[in-house]
Amino acid sequence: MALSLVVGPAHAGKVALLLERYLSLLDRDPWLIVPNRGDVEQVERDLLARAGGLVGGRISTFDGLFELLARGGDGGRPLIGETGRARLVREAARAAPGDEISARFPGFGDSLGAVLAEIEAELLDAEQVPSALAATCRGYRSRLETLGVWDRDTLRRRAVERLTGDLAAWDGAPVLAYGFEDLTGAEWRLLEALSVRADVHVSVPYESGRVAYAS
Repeated sequence: MALSLVVGPAHAGKVALLLERYLSLLDRDPWLIVPNRGDVEQVERDLLARAGGLVGGRISTFDGLFELLARGGDGGRPLIGETGRARLVREAARAAPGDEISARFPGFGDSLGAVLAEIEAELLDAEQVPSALAATCRGYRSRLETLGVWDRDTLRRRAVERLTGDLAAWDGAPVLAYGFEDLTGAEWRLLEALSVRADVHVSVPYESGRVAYAS
């Protein structure tokens, strides 16, 4: 079980190498992670051109893998929509000490929502963010909990937590990921947790800010 990085500049053959590794692992039912849903069909065509046929394996985005892991076992919670999420962000901002005035400005809720999404994407706790944001983070998460729902980033956090705490969360299938200029903290944490139970291969460019983090 290991985390293997395929590092190099653009057009250095990293994608071809990852696809060949994927094909060599088909008997172990591997997962291949690509950036977007639209990439799935393109990669399938590429693999079929290389191998002539595919038996086993799965091609997905990170969202598909996170959802599978988060909802394993008890099925998890429903996802809140963007409109509902924006409302909870505004409510949390208005309730946070010192934010009563700024929360009234047009566009403030959208900007704050983007900041909270970045905090969640890095799997940070409220105590790890500036104090001006901590109360809003706690208030937003408390509102999600009260409603019994997840947002997209809460689902990702749940997936990582389940993977690190439940031995039955992963069956040992190898995981390969390519096509990413960089990965979020949640994505790296997921791959690192998977590497404890499976072989994980990730293609990243030289300039990726996560190479040092992963090593």
